[in-house]
Amino acid sequence: MAAPPPTRGTAGSRLAVTTNSFEIRIARDPGLYMHYDVIEPTLDKSRRAFEIMDKVQLSYPEIFNPRAVYDGRANLFARANIPNGEYEAQMSARPGKGIFKVKLTKVSAINAQSIQRLMAVGGAQQGENLMALNLMQIVVRQASNMRHGFAPDARAFFIERGNKDLSMGLQAWRGYFQSVRPVLGKLLVNVDIVNSLVYRPGELTALAMSFLRLRDIRALERMSPVDLRHLKSFLKNINVTTTTSRVRRGRPIRDLVDNGGGYEFEKDGEHYRQVYNINLRYPAIFGVRIGRDAVIPAELCEVLPGQLYRKKIPAELGADFLKFATQKPDARIQAIQDAVSGRDEVFNYQGSDFVRDAGMRVDPAPLSITGRLLNPPRIQYGSGFEAIQSKRGAWNVVGKKFLTPSTIPTWGVILLDDRADPGRAEHFVGQLKRNLQALGVSMSISLYNIIHILTASQDVVRDPVLQRGGNAYQVSQALDTLLQRATIVSEPHPRTGQTKPIPPTIIIALLATNAAEIRRAVKHWGDVTRGIPTQCVRSGKWENAKDQYLNNVALKINAKIGGINSRVDDKSLVPPGTMVIGMDVGHPGPGVTARPSVTSLVASVNWDCTQYIAFCGVQPPRVEMIANLKQMLTGAVNQFVLRWEGKYPQKVVFFRDGVSEGEYEQVSQNEIQSIRNVLKDMIKIDPSGVELKSGEKAFGPGMPLPKITFIVVGKRNEADNSGNCPPGFVIDDQITNAKYPDYYLQSHSGIQGTSRPSHYIVLENELGLPPDT
Repeated sequence: MAAPPPTRGTAGSRLAVTTNSFEIRIARDPGLYMHYDVIEPTLDKSRRAFEIMDKVQLSYPEIFNPRAVYDGRANLFARANIPNGEYEAQMSARPGKGIFKVKLTKVSAINAQSIQRLMAVGGAQQGENLMALNLMQIVVRQASNMRHGFAPDARAFFIERGNKDLSMGLQAWRGYFQSVRPVLGKLLVNVDIVNSLVYRPGELTALAMSFLRLRDIRALERMSPVDLRHLKSFLKNINVTTTTSRVRRGRPIRDLVDNGGGYEFEKDGEHYRQVYNINLRYPAIFGVRIGRDAVIPAELCEVLPGQLYRKKIPAELGADFLKFATQKPDARIQAIQDAVSGRDEVFNYQGSDFVRDAGMRVDPAPLSITGRLLNPPRIQYGSGFEAIQSKRGAWNVVGKKFLTPSTIPTWGVILLDDRADPGRAEHFVGQLKRNLQALGVSMSISLYNIIHILTASQDVVRDPVLQRGGNAYQVSQALDTLLQRATIVSEPHPRTGQTKPIPPTIIIALLATNAAEIRRAVKHWGDVTRGIPTQCVRSGKWENAKDQYLNNVALKINAKIGGINSRVDDKSLVPPGTMVIGMDVGHPGPGVTARPSVTSLVASVNWDCTQYIAFCGVQPPRVEMIANLKQMLTGAVNQFVLRWEGKYPQKVVFFRDGVSEGEYEQVSQNEIQSIRNVLKDMIKIDPSGVELKSGEKAFGPGMPLPKITFIVVGKRNEADNSGNCPPGFVIDDQITNAKYPDYYLQSHSGIQGTSRPSHYIVLENELGLPPDT
């Protein structure tokens, strides 16, 4: 386990910045908080659990005084001493109905010392101390979340003011994220602006029409099976209320059915007129299934406000949503300040009973700190060196050669946009070829200088479906045809006279502006089916391509086909024999349970860490620890060995993404040990990559286990007083972790809006890398 370093870095010049963190002052001893286990076996929704616990407290005011705070799951914290036992909450106005029983059991006490330990050197976030942090999160969040209609344990809440109507029945809303973070000697609340798509409230039929881009409500009576399927996916789990219900609490949509007005009442079709005196205007449009059996006509349903759209942002809305979400850093920090203590007072920490009862106060001004601005490195190309002088930390390849340019004997180009001009496509390919050659890529021999431009809809598939986005089979069919046409025959071998087929080195795919499905099909064909690199370019970019865009595409192509674009001219940064590995687990979207999580690992395979290979796998959803670590890590090390004449890495630096603050301990204890076990059990391989039958270990006598440095990478947001922090800005004190050595680094500039520095937490440092490294 890495201990906090005794010294901090000293390189660079000092620079003062303003953060989006606010210090929490503990004005007095908050006294004891009793921690209780909450058992209510019938609940699986935190919002409903909050409602029930709130009712319990209102029903027993003599016991819950002052009010307790609750996390919506199994933890209740109270200043009062609450007797163990069962408490009832009647959630229905009808006698004997809707009665819930909640059992409370005292577990432990949390005092001021538990909170102080979070901020002390080596402050552990586990056991009693972790529960103290959970208490602080709820105390700070509860009042503002409840005020804006969100669950008291929610990490973010959203407000309707300032929203923007978009197409497809969605709106863009701004919200606020808040999280209590203990750092060395301080307790901070980190506040940021977040953005989300929200379902447009109001009539359900209007929402459906907007999503399907319909103008006449009667078009909902004759939806195609495809439209109905898409609408089901869009509306599933949205909370709606009905005009026939006496209760305004929403219930989630489980499914859609055709002919909602007659679905359940086929005998007379007049149920709503007879029971509710309602004449259905559109009985033939769809209905929604709520609960197990109830089917309600869509025209009687209303969508409740403030419901977040938790699926992937539709490609059609990407640009509009990005424009809404983008804010300059000075405007962003001002909006945060206004929300915390200015004219908006969205949070109203000062007026929160929960914060006040805990003896806490949140500073109204954001925390200012001083960091260091590092000197930029020199970059080495094939044609020499360049010092990065720009304040933006950027450099370009104009007038330079790649460090190691690749060779392209043959390549293919496919035009998958029927509205594009093939003549302009040929012109673009010619420009791209000239830029590649100028950067040193070998394409000079006439035999190996073949360009194939294939227009899929004209030459292979005439089905008009392709024009509307195509499908994987059609795209794969077109690419297979291109593969055949672009494959050439090698020169005869000098001794044997034999020739062999040479497939295209890379396929360039020219796509329409919004072609996510086709792009996915191209990548699946290249990465999964055929093992051929592909490079997609989008309409609107390639037609009027300038040198900068062409060079950016060339950079990607050279790296994909085995070349090296450049490297940092600093041998001390990457000691010889070092392997750099990145790992992550990607999870399905919120609420998706039928899809697995995807594990990934990328690893350097050359001596100066400029060439990488990738591995991936799947595992059960929502599991953060990597299940197939052994296969991926073994494969990565073996590839390193094969490319370096049997030499095994002596040092390995791991960068791990996707680990939350509460999982540091688990990763430190389990995943790092798993890595050591994999390396310890690794079998030596022969020059062909086959494990030795003798079972000789790769690491043993004469070849010790490589030393490991393990760094978790996360995202945080800091901004200076006038704009983004410049690239090379680093902070390794004042707001750092109490237990693990860590730092924040703004490694590059953002294209637009507020740039986010990465947060690096060093869980292990056997290499002994110094802070300035």
